[in-house]
Amino acid sequence: MKKIFTLILAFAALFISSCKKDSKQNPVTNSTDNDYFPLTSNSTWKYLVTGAGGSDTLTVKLGVGATVINGKTYYNTNSMYQKMGGNVGYFFRKNHLYGSNSSNATAGLTIEFEFLNDTTAAGHSWISLPTVNGLLNSVPVRTVNTIKEVNISRTIGGKTFTNVIHAEVDLQYDYGGGYESSAVYEFYFARGIGMIENTTNISGNIYEKESIISYDIAPAL
Repeated sequence: MKKIFTLILAFAALFISSCKKDSKQNPVTNSTDNDYFPLTSNSTWKYLVTGAGGSDTLTVKLGVGATVINGKTYYNTNSMYQKMGGNVGYFFRKNHLYGSNSSNATAGLTIEFEFLNDTTAAGHSWISLPTVNGLLNSVPVRTVNTIKEVNISRTIGGKTFTNVIHAEVDLQYDYGGGYESSAVYEFYFARGIGMIENTTNISGNIYEKESIISYDIAPAL
């Protein structure tokens, strides 16, 4: 359970442990104005992180170039906590589906986590498997991903964001009696900006929250 809990918290941060992709590097050529998660080189987001572990500041910056594997484009990402330090990793995009791919060398795991489809209507849900075989530490695992609201407004730190999508990811495990929720993540993505807020909820309580402080979205090449 301790290992599983650690992986839950890693998902919440939306950044990824180092992993190596063996594929051709390509320049990033996304549009940004109508994109709910702009993934252009050198774009940055700064968040206030609050929760059970205290408070911190997280800066996420996209690197230069991307890697295409099986139709998915993986974008190099550097995430730096002011207090805890940082690491590098990847976000991915395939058509209008977004997520992250992470590798844990110690545990021998590669985990793919989907969190947004920016073209579906409110109420749309889909199920995805975080691992290739659907197991995490020998326990069946899945995520139930739902677009909760679209075209809403969200006020954070006194600033109101419009054209926001509210997405929910329910991380579930099956210990023998059917799938049960282990953690629920609430994401808010603003058009042309990206993620503006994320909360990690465990047992119905907020464990951690990330709120946008500032952002700088680089233009597409």
